[in-house]
Amino acid sequence: MSASLFENKPESCPFGHQLWPGKAQVSWTPCLCEPAREAAGRGRGMGHVRVACNSCHDQLRQAVFFEPPHDSGHRPLTGWVTGPDPQP
Repeated sequence: MSASLFENKPESCPFGHQLWPGKAQVSWTPCLCEPAREAAGRGRGMGHVRVACNSCHDQLRQAVFFEPPHDSGHRPLTGWVTGPDPQP
């Protein structure tokens, strides 16, 4: 039986772009932060599923989702992390 990569799969990015099917880049980022260690204790691996919106990338902006949320030690990155809007 296969397991889902997501506990909370996003359907769209914060800018309203649909992510599925095939409109996002999905990857794995190893990590030792507390949320990643907690997820590893539940059998999900020690790291984060990372989803980057392809439409935002095409518009020279950043919208990346982390599951579980990433805690950098300075401020938690809860779910979506966004970058600056493109300059005119």
